[in-house]
Amino acid sequence: MSALQKLSKQEEPLVSMANCSLKINIYPSYFLQKIPGTSDDLFLRQGVADKIIEIAEHLPEGLFLVLIDGWRSIETQRYIYDQTIVQFREAGYSEEKIQKEISDFVAFPSRDPFKPAPHYTGAAIDLTLSDRNGWLEMGTDFDDFHQEAYLDFYEDKKNLSEKEKLAKENRRFLREKMENAGFTHNPTEWWHYSYGDRTWARENGTDPLYGGTELTFGPS
Repeated sequence: MSALQKLSKQEEPLVSMANCSLKINIYPSYFLQKIPGTSDDLFLRQGVADKIIEIAEHLPEGLFLVLIDGWRSIETQRYIYDQTIVQFREAGYSEEKIQKEISDFVAFPSRDPFKPAPHYTGAAIDLTLSDRNGWLEMGTDFDDFHQEAYLDFYEDKKNLSEKEKLAKENRRFLREKMENAGFTHNPTEWWHYSYGDRTWARENGTDPLYGGTELTFGPS
């Protein structure tokens, strides 16, 4: 991709995912938790949004994507970062361990054009699968910081329960759909994928397509 094409990508707008497909539902978790800087809508870069819609439209009958979080304001990112530190302290983590491990779970709220927080680019997405009866079994809740939330947690384990086997299969299914569309995964969060941010670029040996960005029309 040429420098001009990359610049064009960076200038892509954030677009609303509300009512974009009958195969997509939005569950704005942080808005429902009343976290500052959130919206009841969900926004992604146009190119990322197109990929998500394409994935959803090709899911088997009766399956849906549930979008939990996409573009995230710096205000929201800062709140989540600070609260994560509080949770780690309450769990007994030393300050040294917190500083060493926190980046595996939540990014620093940076506007640095070379090191923006992934969700601040509009190129990262937190999502899961559902059927008509509700969310599919994934083994843990969204935003779980235990090892069970690691994407491959169940892969090498023996004597899995039926619930754990189902979680393993569902994680594999979502991962296959996302990676076949060009997304990369976060190894510590089964729900987190990205296309075009720094993580994606590092995995693909290329430059990022998207840096940090702001909403130009405001949350709904």
